[in-house]
Amino acid sequence: MRGALLGSVAALALAAPASAADQSITFTFPAYTPPEPTIKTGDTATFSGSFSGHPLVWDGGEFAETNTGSSKSFSFARPGDYAFHCRLHQSNGMVGVVHVIADQHPARVAFTVAPAAPAAGQPVTLTYAGDPDPDGTLQRWDWDLDGDGSFETSTAAATVSTTFATAGTFTVRMRAIDDSNEASAVASQALTVAAPSGASSVDRTAPSATKLRLKGLTLTFRSSERATATASLRRRGKTLAKGTAKAGTTTIHLRLTKAGRSVLKRGRRVKTTLTLTLRDASGNARTVRRSMDVRRIRA
Repeated sequence: MRGALLGSVAALALAAPASAADQSITFTFPAYTPPEPTIKTGDTATFSGSFSGHPLVWDGGEFAETNTGSSKSFSFARPGDYAFHCRLHQSNGMVGVVHVIADQHPARVAFTVAPAAPAAGQPVTLTYAGDPDPDGTLQRWDWDLDGDGSFETSTAAATVSTTFATAGTFTVRMRAIDDSNEASAVASQALTVAAPSGASSVDRTAPSATKLRLKGLTLTFRSSERATATASLRRRGKTLAKGTAKAGTTTIHLRLTKAGRSVLKRGRRVKTTLTLTLRDASGNARTVRRSMDVRRIRA
């Protein structure tokens, strides 16, 4: 099972899938700005202006005429040149073209593992070793470090460090995200973790928490072993909410403190620091902290 992350790593318990980029196009007589933007497949172009005064027509009939409202987005799945014009002012030069090019991804996606044959509890460093983005830059790397298929960890650098608390074989996965917020293919490796040399029967491994999710004041998580848990939400030196869970329970219903009732009004979203501590039957403890937004759902 995976231990605590080492170094400065942004952990995303709810890592969002990559989304398309958007190109803004504004218009007023007698021009579109910009008149000929270039975007990538899967991206959108959003037109903003008065469609009643400047009906938008696509020369190739790719989309229906837009003649009401003030904003409309269009998505392009295939490369090509998509010409458009204002039906009332085409003769005045109120025309444009959206150039759509294929969004390319690295031809080779891979990562190295050092050391190649780690022992339980030993720091392991994973480093991206694939190709650069052919039509832009790589901005982020998503990692599945516990082998559950969810990319729970994201880094702005092409490397990440972790530990594995127990021996076994773990499938580690990685994907690269480019400057269009598009994901590459997924690279994976089966990593065999050996038992530490001279390991004794005494349990000295602290439990670790993954997949932290906070909905309202209900916290859920995964624990690497049976452990008691305590959690709190703090903001600007004040404890807003706290709670505990018995061994084997992975859900904590946080209760607001007096300060929390004052700060966290119903429906208001507040950025807080979540602190979660797990402690096993041998007394081994591990604390994890995450920056999380919390919204009070009920009174």
